[in-house]
Amino acid sequence: MIRAELRKFAYYVAAGLAATGTHYVVMVLLVSQAQLPEVISSSIGFLAGAGVKYPLNYWGVFASEQAHGVAIPRFIVSLAIGFALNAIVFAILLRVLDAHYMVSQVLTTGTVLFVNYLLARYWIFLARGAKKVL
Repeated sequence: MIRAELRKFAYYVAAGLAATGTHYVVMVLLVSQAQLPEVISSSIGFLAGAGVKYPLNYWGVFASEQAHGVAIPRFIVSLAIGFALNAIVFAILLRVLDAHYMVSQVLTTGTVLFVNYLLARYWIFLARGAKKVL
């Protein structure tokens, strides 16, 4: 059971790398090319990454049996939580660390990862054999 959960988490991280890559590319382009503030750029990048994340998690990671009519609204709620958490933690780290914005974003991503995984695993995508928590 623990081994299966670790494998599922590893797949989640792999899918998350694709979503995070999208997030970071959009963020860097918006900061460097459009001259947008870092927090706004990160927030827009977060949304772009979410577009990559949903299909990878639904079909690939969790092999969900949840109907899209249920999964998508839940995904949007978890997206709002992750979006707020990303913006708040990122803004705080930018001020506290006084480091390059990418350092703050990497630390923020690590924080948001676990919250998003728990929501995805036990609420949004209800995988085969998973027990519904909420």
